[in-house]
Amino acid sequence: MTGEIDVVLQQASAFVDSHDLPAARRLLEPLAARPDLPPAIRARVLLDWGWVLSAEQRYREAALAYAEAIRLVDVPELADLHSEALLESGILARYQGRLDEADGLLARAGALAASREDHLRSGQALAQRASVAHLRHRFAEAREHLHALEELLPRCPLHPRTEQLRADWAHMAAVSARLAYDFDRARILLAEASDRYTALGRRIGAANIERELGAVLGQLGDTVGARQAFGRAFTLYLRAGRRLGAAHVARRLGQMRLLAVPEDPAADTYVRRRFYQALRLGAGEPGNRLLSELGLARLDRLVGELDLAAARLAALPFGDAPDARHLSEAALEWGMVERARGDRPAAIEMFRQALHLLERGGDPSAASVAHYQLAYDLILDDRVTEAKEHAVRAFHLNEEAGRRLRDPADRETFYRESRQAYVLAMHCAARDEDGPTAFTVATAARAEAVAAFIRAGARFSPALHELVAAITLARRTPDEAARLPELHRQLDRLTTTELRRSVVPEPVDLAATRAAMPEGGHALLVDVLEDETTICNRIWLAPDGTTRVDEVLLPPDVRRWLDRYHDAEEGFAAKVQDDALAALGAAIIPPGLAAALERGEEPALVISTGGLLGPVPVAAIRVGTRYLAELARIAVVPAITLWAALRSRPVRRGTGLLAYLDQSVSAVRREKSELELAFPTATVLTRDQVRSSLSDAADHAAVLISVHGTATSGLGQALELGDGDALTAADLLGCRLPEAVMMPACWAGRIDQRPAAEPLGLPTAALLAGARWVLAGTVDIATSRTATLLGVFYAELAHARSPVDALRQVQIDYLRSPGRGQVPPYTWAGLCIVGDGFDPWRPAPHPDRG
Repeated sequence: MTGEIDVVLQQASAFVDSHDLPAARRLLEPLAARPDLPPAIRARVLLDWGWVLSAEQRYREAALAYAEAIRLVDVPELADLHSEALLESGILARYQGRLDEADGLLARAGALAASREDHLRSGQALAQRASVAHLRHRFAEAREHLHALEELLPRCPLHPRTEQLRADWAHMAAVSARLAYDFDRARILLAEASDRYTALGRRIGAANIERELGAVLGQLGDTVGARQAFGRAFTLYLRAGRRLGAAHVARRLGQMRLLAVPEDPAADTYVRRRFYQALRLGAGEPGNRLLSELGLARLDRLVGELDLAAARLAALPFGDAPDARHLSEAALEWGMVERARGDRPAAIEMFRQALHLLERGGDPSAASVAHYQLAYDLILDDRVTEAKEHAVRAFHLNEEAGRRLRDPADRETFYRESRQAYVLAMHCAARDEDGPTAFTVATAARAEAVAAFIRAGARFSPALHELVAAITLARRTPDEAARLPELHRQLDRLTTTELRRSVVPEPVDLAATRAAMPEGGHALLVDVLEDETTICNRIWLAPDGTTRVDEVLLPPDVRRWLDRYHDAEEGFAAKVQDDALAALGAAIIPPGLAAALERGEEPALVISTGGLLGPVPVAAIRVGTRYLAELARIAVVPAITLWAALRSRPVRRGTGLLAYLDQSVSAVRREKSELELAFPTATVLTRDQVRSSLSDAADHAAVLISVHGTATSGLGQALELGDGDALTAADLLGCRLPEAVMMPACWAGRIDQRPAAEPLGLPTAALLAGARWVLAGTVDIATSRTATLLGVFYAELAHARSPVDALRQVQIDYLRSPGRGQVPPYTWAGLCIVGDGFDPWRPAPHPDRG
């Protein structure tokens, strides 16, 4: 009889492994009804029977089967079956949301297996305990279990179940990585787990991976990818007969579409259908019921049914909540309902409860949302200091995760999804006049990778250089021109990916930035909100060690005027616009800084142009009745993070100057004569020599490329060498450049700085390739006057003036020349120094001069 039952159990196990539940039930049900079987055999029957009942969501009957099996085998000689029964019972308790009981059963199973040196069963218990710890939001505990499992795996026997355990470890480790906001590691681990589950033919494992991938992509803001992954998981769960897993995915799909309510009329119907589908598939499981009803309450609130939403929330099965996280979600939603009703004190109290219910060090995404919502209502209640505390905490939770992302697309989408936390933190810091906090927020996600790359002294890979060469070849080959858009997309992604490899967890330091300032110098950071480009944040780093911040509204006329510069409107800079420049100065220069500048000390001023002033001739901004160039020694950077990185570089003194001047540029002969007078040993290049010379120019003192430029941005921004030959920002990435790079071309100094996107263009490409400062044009400067100004600039530079002072002297002399009245910016202010141009420029002695 025992042999016959063994055969039946083997067949049933095969059906269980293939998820053929009806066939497994037909074989096991008659045996499960026989209490007369020997204890060991009956326990084996009950274990398989319990699994079938669990898969059919008959949890109470499954629990009874496992409990009987545990009683039958609680003897030393059946310890192996005993540990298996404890393990399966613990897994069932996890499904039912009885998490404390589950952890206790799994701990007993693991201890019993370890005492018998059953490494496989011990590892299975650790994997399940990690899963339970995740559900209890005890993430440090989960990591400890996974670390122990990782160390145990090499001792497990060669067996398919060991391979499954390896897949389980990768899956659980991916969950831990996601919860820690380490999304790059999460995706690597999910790919490993997916490969292992696929090789083993484990459909439930594959479904779990798709579900977790959907969670990762959702947190990154990739809603399309998340929906696709959840859709695949839903199908896999149903095919495997795992209705509770399908219920979980139905809820997630409903939650994702909630964001479209009430703007999208179809979203209401879709979301409601998904939540009711989750209720039906979950068959009364407490955690699923609570979360599905909570989702329906959110939907009711979003469509304006506040009383119905409150009634649903009041009826939630709080006593069955698996953990405090779910209670926190309910409190948060109740706060949203009270906010919608206009009862701010009640909303604040509910948000506090939501935050209180979350464990310190728990899920950062849940904590970030709770902190943000609480700060939002506190600031509306004018409780500024309290609001700032929570807004800044929400900001830090998001920024700590964002900085770790190595994929540039992930960094940008994650920032877009969480940008309101940054906006609110900045607003609260400005309201509280907290300059240091405002500096921290303002520098987050701004040129962080470019700055880190420069600070690390990193170099781009051969693969990037090969891609740049392929683009150059495609530009010259008509048949290949159609490939250019795709090649440029590949280059943008590869460049920013390689830049991000240098990013470190620590953000830019205010003290380090101050230490990098020239003696007595000021720094001004200006930027506008992405969603509302008339709200301007001004942060002023004064030389006395204070950091001041405020928030102003740009006048509509100033905003429209700025937009014309951002659009590179042809001929716009050729118009006299002193009134508009004065209005801009009044809007962006803090009164304290204006007063300091008007004292006549002519201090150094580093301007972080952000997303506001990149295309503007900043020297022409007026402070009262005077131009900024008359009051200060100016250098610009797209973000102050880049300034501090440049100052960390050791000074290099090269020899000689390489120059290329396009003969089609206005008054180029005059410019060339002045250049050769200032630098007699300059090497004038032909167009064919430019690229090869720039590829290894680091030992020279300077490079000059005086040509026409393009008004584009990014790596396609170009210097036109002539005859259709464009030297792009991408080309410069592969060069080795000296400290001084001069590209006095139209538009060459325009820099587009967007949060979480690197400000790539000609100036930053030159800085990445080794330059310390770049002379470039921000507007159309194609006039003979520019050649005159450049000639004087070269002479000043040759007399060991700093680049900033040389350019400023030229500009002031022009403004103060006899009979000079109002002048348009392009005649004198179109050139700027990007980077660190405050130190005197002294090339090493030329060898020919001994």
